[in-house]
Amino acid sequence: MARRVWTEVEEQMLLTNVTNLVDEGIWEGNGNGWHPGYLAVLQNQMQASLPEAGIEQHHIATKMKAWKREYSCVANMLHCFGFGWNANENRLVVEDEVWSDYVRDHPSVRRYRDKQFPNFVEWDHIFGRREN
Repeated sequence: MARRVWTEVEEQMLLTNVTNLVDEGIWEGNGNGWHPGYLAVLQNQMQASLPEAGIEQHHIATKMKAWKREYSCVANMLHCFGFGWNANENRLVVEDEVWSDYVRDHPSVRRYRDKQFPNFVEWDHIFGRREN
């Protein structure tokens, strides 16, 4: 199966739809992921908004896993000493020495050094832990 390449419009529409489900408070699970049926709801919403896109449930699941993986990496770094967040540029702020030490123990994050994360605030709303 070929990898799906999402357009910016498609990603933003999915992000909006997922955020709306979180805000409704009925689809998000309590620490155990999403309630059954959320993928069908999102697929229907995407189909209604972008019928020509052909976005299926497995596309949505894959995109959400990728978002959660990136969110988790960035959120974990922000909980470490020496890491900060530049809200104007939507990227991590860290001194070179702290970065080198962190990458030595976590080589998979090397690509995040100067990367922007324009959806991080939304990802935090979707995937971040909230007090009940």
